[in-house]
Amino acid sequence: MPRSNQNYRTTTDYLARLYQCRLFTRHGMAHPVTVYYPSDDQVHDVDSLLDPWLPAPEERDFAAYDFSHLNDLQNSKPGLFNGSTFTLKQIRQNPLQLRGQIGSYYDMLATCAAFERELWDAVEAGLLRAPNRSTYHRSVAPADALLRGEKRSAAIGIGTLTVFNDGETYRAILAKRSEATAFDRNMYHVLPAMMFGPTTANFTEPGEWSVRHQILRELLEELFGLPETIQPQRWNYFYEHPALGYLLDLMNSGKAQLCVTGIILNLLTLRPEIGTLLLIHDPAWHARVSAADSDMPLVTAEETKGDSVVMAPIATDEAFLSLFPPDLHLSMPAQATATLWLGIDQARREIANYT
Repeated sequence: MPRSNQNYRTTTDYLARLYQCRLFTRHGMAHPVTVYYPSDDQVHDVDSLLDPWLPAPEERDFAAYDFSHLNDLQNSKPGLFNGSTFTLKQIRQNPLQLRGQIGSYYDMLATCAAFERELWDAVEAGLLRAPNRSTYHRSVAPADALLRGEKRSAAIGIGTLTVFNDGETYRAILAKRSEATAFDRNMYHVLPAMMFGPTTANFTEPGEWSVRHQILRELLEELFGLPETIQPQRWNYFYEHPALGYLLDLMNSGKAQLCVTGIILNLLTLRPEIGTLLLIHDPAWHARVSAADSDMPLVTAEETKGDSVVMAPIATDEAFLSLFPPDLHLSMPAQATATLWLGIDQARREIANYT
């Protein structure tokens, strides 16, 4: 993957011309994502972004399918699992809502993930051509692809910036993805970050079509060592976990909150990411989870490099960035960059109101 500002700008400019949309920009740098923002009354209701119609299986009618990329990943990552995913059917903007379908992880890798891999490979080779993407857009116009998931498996992601009060300042948690992941390896990401999808076979439980439910489960998996369970006997099996019970008590008392910051469409993959913020005001939370004898210690998952966790102050952008290498955006997936800064901005607004 190219990691130079020149390649990053070249790729972003190409996508900006192709999709003719407003790019997310921070510190004078445009990023290859566009953001759809929630209304004020949606910010504190993360599930308001989901269309009430439950997802049905998507048609496996793909305009471009990169079998070679999928086979490479299957051969190099024998632990890959072809789980079910919720995929994009349509984004509606007023009110902001996602209408979903049901797809599969492998189909996402062979369609959307392959778009990104093809483009980075081309730019690194000094070219600017993307045959699979061009084939796709012969069936689906670029403008339509921004709001619809036709003829690709546009699996929905959720990225959550976790911010907590350590008693002196508020800090955000970032960490690097490990080699165990199919893509974005060794890159910084927010925690938790996840593929949105059902765990029950054939999506038998409507309660899984919930951003809140998914974030709570992934929070336990990525920060508290909860083992990932495939097709559990009970869809809500993890609600008895003590770390979750403690967090829910904080949320119910107003000492923690979950906010939505936007729907981020990654132009590299043409996949949507729901950007969210978990903000914990009570310093007792950090004191408890970081104590040497904690009954609910922080334990990162296999997908995260355990020694890479950074807890950076968010009082100013400069203070936050001082704990990371220069040009942090080159070490992050594009959608994570937007999730990060949207979350930091929302956290500062919420902290001002809270204090």
